[in-house]
Amino acid sequence: MLGAGYLEAAEDGDAASEAQVEAAWAKGFELQKAKQTDAAIAAYEEALRLDPDHVKSLYEVGWSYWVLGRWAEVVTVWDRVLALDPEHPEVPRYIEEARAKKKLTERLTSLGAGAAPEDVPRREGTAVRLALGGDTMMGSPLSNAGLPKSDGADLFSAYSEAMNAADIAFLNLEGVLLDSGRSYKCPEDSDKGCYAFRMPVKYVKNLVDAGIDVVSFANNHANDYSSEGRSSTTGALDSNGIAVAGPLDREVILDVNGTKVGVLGFATSPLGGDVRDIPLARAMVTQMAGKADIVVVSFHGGAEGKKAQHVPEGTETFMGEDRGDLRAFTHAVVDAGADLVVGHGPHVLRGMEIYKERLIAYSLGNFVTYGGFNLSGANGLTVLLEADLHPDGRLAGARVIPGRQIPPGGPRVDPEKESITMLRSLSAADFPDTAVSIDDDGRISP
Repeated sequence: MLGAGYLEAAEDGDAASEAQVEAAWAKGFELQKAKQTDAAIAAYEEALRLDPDHVKSLYEVGWSYWVLGRWAEVVTVWDRVLALDPEHPEVPRYIEEARAKKKLTERLTSLGAGAAPEDVPRREGTAVRLALGGDTMMGSPLSNAGLPKSDGADLFSAYSEAMNAADIAFLNLEGVLLDSGRSYKCPEDSDKGCYAFRMPVKYVKNLVDAGIDVVSFANNHANDYSSEGRSSTTGALDSNGIAVAGPLDREVILDVNGTKVGVLGFATSPLGGDVRDIPLARAMVTQMAGKADIVVVSFHGGAEGKKAQHVPEGTETFMGEDRGDLRAFTHAVVDAGADLVVGHGPHVLRGMEIYKERLIAYSLGNFVTYGGFNLSGANGLTVLLEADLHPDGRLAGARVIPGRQIPPGGPRVDPEKESITMLRSLSAADFPDTAVSIDDDGRISP
């Protein structure tokens, strides 16, 4: 942490020259760009010793602490930034996440990480069926997407029977449920042409009718309309009995005939668990494994588009953003106690593998993406994943129901079963030793 005197004037009482302060700040900035975080912090501390109220140094040292996961210190210095500059253009967008992660790490520390997965007693009983869909956006009135006819009542019709029949139905809700407002992502004069999504609040009925029990709200569109969008979305879902995974202040544990199923959501976006922070993700999963019989991990990560169908080794980037090392993340959360891991975000299907008797699906593709999207070729292929898990978390069986989205969007079961062919190819290519086997009816086996 910054030295105790960093908020006080320099000891000799002499005002430091602005040039000295700026030079120390600039040194820290270059060091942080070079990923020399400890040295960057030392440079920022020097700038703040010379000028305790130097807002740029306070802001940037907060980011250095962020890189190190030192959330209490992030909050301390950014609170100072807001005290000095209440209209700071960046801190208000990010400090809420820092506060949430500070609380989370304090909770994990105070409660302990929980028993190791192999030490947690697992119950016996009937398998739990989960039905899982990928990226879902039901239409947005001001973006290029537009709104569907009949308020989207038939968007899920092809899969509603299977989802309602499952014990738990899940999807990734990409966008907010909000009736008005502007997004910071969009030009001031129009929301046309920008990728910010707000679905009418009444569309929550479509999720209820489809049998959805839990959604992941950890993705890069959950914050399109800032806190107003988030609170409107969680309020609509809460009032309709749909659990929300992802926000760090929420814990999702569902009861299925006495079997407790915990659901965690991770992304590379603010206010959710972070796929790039593997130690924290591991701790969150281990703690959940101490409370739930089955742990399901959803993640939103990886590059996007037709060129991103394969899961590379190492870290993925997209448009300059770190989108996570997904092989490392998925294996780490299984090691920590996850029983089923499902991905979304690339907007295309990705392969599946079995790791330590647990199924990992790296991307379920677009599930319901209405209007304004390229649904040609691989972008239009989708699946509903059905996974049956024993109460001890082992995979009892699984299948994919292949589908295709026809513009303007909404999945239909695909008699050509092209998704099955694609998943076979991708799985074999990316995971030659651990790929799943998928038969012609979509049934999955190791």
